[in-house]
Amino acid sequence: MKWFLLIPLACAVLVGCGAIEPPPPEYPHATVIFDVTVPDGTPAEAVITVLGSHASLGGNVAPGFYLRRQANGHYTGMVRLPVDAEVSYTLWREDVWTPELSSEGSPMPRHSFHVDGDMTVSAQVARWGEPLQGPPSP
Repeated sequence: MKWFLLIPLACAVLVGCGAIEPPPPEYPHATVIFDVTVPDGTPAEAVITVLGSHASLGGNVAPGFYLRRQANGHYTGMVRLPVDAEVSYTLWREDVWTPELSSEGSPMPRHSFHVDGDMTVSAQVARWGEPLQGPPSP
């Protein structure tokens, strides 16, 4: 019976020594699906890359986040991002590091969105520019 009195003492010692630590804080994340439509004439083997402001999207540095070609011709990918994050990104054809252009042929401004929860981010590439010598610099 006396050994029951040792249980609270043992627990106090373990907590005091740091043997029992609280769990790390949890930060809410959301699943974000990218769904990108590319122009006709984009080779089926093309690699479409998202270079984005969040670390999961490359932190604006190549190689970024790769999208996979689907049977319908769209390029998709799923990533987890923090809820309430402000995210901006650009789209590239990585196989030749070709930037996205507007339908008039001018450079596209960065796309952006706010992560409210699980969501799909859709984009349509009007046309591709001229290939660069290598990946874009931040």
